[in-house]
Amino acid sequence: MDIFQVLLNISRFKRNKTIYAVEPWTPESEAQVVLEPAEGLIHIIRGDLRFEYFLEVSLAQDLLQQNQHSSLCMRDQCLRMIEYAMQNT
Repeated sequence: MDIFQVLLNISRFKRNKTIYAVEPWTPESEAQVVLEPAEGLIHIIRGDLRFEYFLEVSLAQDLLQQNQHSSLCMRDQCLRMIEYAMQNT
C-alpha cells in the first residue's frame, strides 16, 4: 500500500492508528497503518524498508475532512498532506 492508497481509504482505518511511510515521501511511497505502541515509535523496520512516522490516522482524517469541499483532486490533497507532514513532524 502507498500513501495515496492509505489517504484514499482513510475512513477504513481506526482513528487510534498511525501512518508510517518510506522516505522520501511521495504519493507512491510505501506506507503502513499500525497501532502505535504506548512508548511511541519514530520508525518501523520491515525487511529492507524503513518506515518513518508520517501522521496519525485521526489527524489525516480531520485534515481531509476540512478540505472535502475544496476543488482539489485527491492527488493534490495527498501532496498537501505530505507537505504538512514534512513541516510538522
